[in-house]
Amino acid sequence: MARLSAKSAALLVDEFDFSGVSNSMDLSFAEAPAEVTAFADTDTTWIQGKPGFTFTVNGLWSTSSPDYDGEMFTDLTATTRRVGIYPGGLSDGIVGYEGATIISSSPRVSTTGDVAAVNVVWQGESAPARTTLLRYATDSSTANGTQYTLGTIANTNTIFGILRLIEIGGSGNNTLDVKIQSDTSGFGSATDRLTFTQLNQGSGATSEVQTATGPAGSDNIWRAVITVGGAGSRSFKLAVAFGYYVT
Repeated sequence: MARLSAKSAALLVDEFDFSGVSNSMDLSFAEAPAEVTAFADTDTTWIQGKPGFTFTVNGLWSTSSPDYDGEMFTDLTATTRRVGIYPGGLSDGIVGYEGATIISSSPRVSTTGDVAAVNVVWQGESAPARTTLLRYATDSSTANGTQYTLGTIANTNTIFGILRLIEIGGSGNNTLDVKIQSDTSGFGSATDRLTFTQLNQGSGATSEVQTATGPAGSDNIWRAVITVGGAGSRSFKLAVAFGYYVT
């Protein structure tokens, strides 16, 4: 059995990479079974409720490069912040977890002899997704991402993709188009499943989520497709994750 060191774990919040200032991350799932026992039932009867989750992240107090404290302070009143945790780090093919969240607590901790800390508990607002990083790269030209066999996805599920544009470099004018495709083999007849809004050098760091009903059928391999247009020499550092959740 492969063993994984947690030293490479990564934390993404919307378009921000806070891996360098976080040092402890926990993902907790909670189920809420409800009792539906009737007088005529022989035994106690339960049904499964909606699952919930929390991300608990302990981090270092930082006000620049990155401004972790400032962003977490802003997020105290924000909703639907997209948090991603990737235990194996940030590289193509790594499996992680994504969810829409709000902050439920965010203490600043300062104890004599210890480092100053910012610890955050993110409460899930909707169903979490188990995701795979289809693309983590700095792209300056058109590219097809590695294809991954992630299985067929029933139409009772919702497919989920998130594009994070983390950083833009270079000069001139360029556009960036990103989509997620599926196929059965070799991508000879690929189908576009999720298409993100076109970005350019003026977009700045940003993130976007796209969802759709699971396609059913036999498509079981998935990839990200990156198209860079224009005459400039821009580079786009991005992370594209894909997964699904039960609707």
